[in-house]
Amino acid sequence: MQINIRIPHNNIPERKYIIDVLLSGFLGTGYELKVSDTDIYEISFADKIIEIKDVFFNQFPEELAYLKKENIPEKIIFAKNKFTPEADIPVIYGNVDIEIEQNLIRCGIDIFASSFFMLTRWEEYVLSDKDRHGRTPDEAQLSVKHNFNERPVVNEYAEMLQRMFAYLGFKIENKHKYTPVITHDIDFFARYYKLPKVIKALGGDILKRKNLKKAIHTYKSYFQIKKGKIKDPYDTFDYLMNLSEKSDLKSRFYFIPAMRGEEDAQYNITDDAATSKMRSILKRGHIVGVHGTYRSYKNKELFQEELQRFPKEIKITESRQHFLRFSNPETWQMLNDAGIKTDSTGGFINNVGFRSGTCYEYSVFNILTRQKLVLKERPLIFMEQAARKKYPDKELFFSKFAVLKNSVKKYEGNFVILWHNNNFNIDEWEDFKKIYERIIRTL
Repeated sequence: MQINIRIPHNNIPERKYIIDVLLSGFLGTGYELKVSDTDIYEISFADKIIEIKDVFFNQFPEELAYLKKENIPEKIIFAKNKFTPEADIPVIYGNVDIEIEQNLIRCGIDIFASSFFMLTRWEEYVLSDKDRHGRTPDEAQLSVKHNFNERPVVNEYAEMLQRMFAYLGFKIENKHKYTPVITHDIDFFARYYKLPKVIKALGGDILKRKNLKKAIHTYKSYFQIKKGKIKDPYDTFDYLMNLSEKSDLKSRFYFIPAMRGEEDAQYNITDDAATSKMRSILKRGHIVGVHGTYRSYKNKELFQEELQRFPKEIKITESRQHFLRFSNPETWQMLNDAGIKTDSTGGFINNVGFRSGTCYEYSVFNILTRQKLVLKERPLIFMEQAARKKYPDKELFFSKFAVLKNSVKKYEGNFVILWHNNNFNIDEWEDFKKIYERIIRTL
């Protein structure tokens, strides 16, 4: 069925981008788009019409005029109508009005501007509040402030639009497929790679944990590791791949391409131990990606230089930035220009949920050049460190995982989880090892 869409004569690249992401990317349907003298989004097919109220972009006819902090709403209303897929839906821009006639639906929620707000992260561009790592704090972001960060609100908007089509006689099937995506950021390659590290661990066993028996075990373990009799506590690569393979999943290992002595570098990416491990990962059918160094998140030259440190036969197409550092639009543009195809930096620092409002992989948009990039964002949803801060009880931790998994499954999305390779065989995380195994079994 032919779908025709008419949009107003302003903010055309922005409108074209979000319509293409929602219609083509999320709903998987074609359309013809025309710019015309209208003050609404008009979607028509056969003799049916869906009118989406334009309450945002029409206020800013000049290019990029919308990019101001004061244009982030201070209040959020939650609407309910016969098309909402959940009990209600957060309205970022627009109102709760909905009018239904025989061949016409008028929707007061500005679905397109609301989705554009979440997916492009322009909010993080205009907010000057940054933490010491240059990141927009979770608590400054609209979805966290108004408690809908654990909802894939853009998927809800798309589903709402899909239900409007269905009501008017055009059924669109969801062509997406629920996919667990298991990722591991390799911040540390080995715990006991040199004697000072062992001395520090011994000090922790004696002074902090007050456990002499543990200190003796640590001391003996170091020499057994050096002799190759046991694995270093951070060498969990085979363990992780074995677990994933039992559940017919792939693990993704994102390595920091740095050298010791460089800022925040804990291992040499060019060491034989690291390169042979990467080759082993690929040989077993898993994936190697880049965990961009601390300073590289908006340094194109540095990032390009560091990519060259990977073995030449390893093609790097996936990424996540260290400390989840992200500068909009520099980080996305840098990754795009370097040939990275998929990024997973887009997650919360101290929370879990949907920082971009979606569980779908989607094409990103440079808000300053006003261009859709080749790069796709596959948002991070559940990071073990953030989840444990928020939900320290093990059962509550698992329950929150299960709730988020069910939300992703409902919309047939990508459930991206991050569990660092070093958070298993150490005192602070040993109790959560069984939880991870349970998570993998239930994914």
